[in-house]
Amino acid sequence: MISGLLVLNKPSGISSGEFIRKLKPFLDNSKIGHSGTLDPLASGVILACLGQMTRFTNFLANEKKTYIAEMMFGFKTDTGDLDGKIEKELKRIPKKNDFEKILKQHIGISNQEAPKYSSLKYNGKPLYHYARKNKEVPKKIREIEIYKLDLISIDQNKFKFLVECGKGTYIRSLINDLAKDLDCVAVLSDLQRTNSADHDIEEAHEIESINNENIKSKIIQMGDALRSLDKIQCASEIIDRIKKGQKIYLKEAEIKSRYLRLFDEKNKFIGILKNTNGLVSPKRLISIEN
Repeated sequence: MISGLLVLNKPSGISSGEFIRKLKPFLDNSKIGHSGTLDPLASGVILACLGQMTRFTNFLANEKKTYIAEMMFGFKTDTGDLDGKIEKELKRIPKKNDFEKILKQHIGISNQEAPKYSSLKYNGKPLYHYARKNKEVPKKIREIEIYKLDLISIDQNKFKFLVECGKGTYIRSLINDLAKDLDCVAVLSDLQRTNSADHDIEEAHEIESINNENIKSKIIQMGDALRSLDKIQCASEIIDRIKKGQKIYLKEAEIKSRYLRLFDEKNKFIGILKNTNGLVSPKRLISIEN
């Protein structure tokens, strides 16, 4: 079974699921999944998890992501992007200083309403299922964190800016909120994810370049794939205790991240530990030896 991570560059115009399934002919019976869905409009970094790596997808999804977003002022759609129906038009474009001021106000922790055209579930069905039938459902409000917002360029009614954010942030919702605070209307006109969980667009492969002969050479091993988490190495006797489900205090873990990559003395990846001020316990361990 093939296990590990493939960093891919998704083009716009295709769903994340459909894009990832293009790898199936090269994977035999290995499981496949991805971390962090990109809308069909969006392009950029998709993390394809193969084999046992699918068991660690959530740890990648919880990490920071970076985007280059383009915001087009002048109209608003029901989907928040260029694919939707126009709901409102307002030919007002903000001044550069006002836009940068509003960007600063959106840095930090806040509550964000998910777009009604999104894959978040309500009663087991995605929100877009209800939106397409014009059915009203309760709004999905989630806490998000934005670490950085930097204006890159302005081209008439198109404002391009960098977004560095945490898990669950919808850029379409961010753009709607920015426009509202500026007394304008706008849509997401272009989006590229440039980094996800410390995996950069520079290391991403074009899916057309992958074949049966080279796929294994492009796969990142599981321990390195989770590079955004701090690393800890332990002796075999400690690892044996962890595998039995025991909690262990490790002084060196006190200042490390909430979740840790566990390696043995030979630098072999064992799994993920939960870390509470140095008290570690098994969170998710490799089930089958590679």
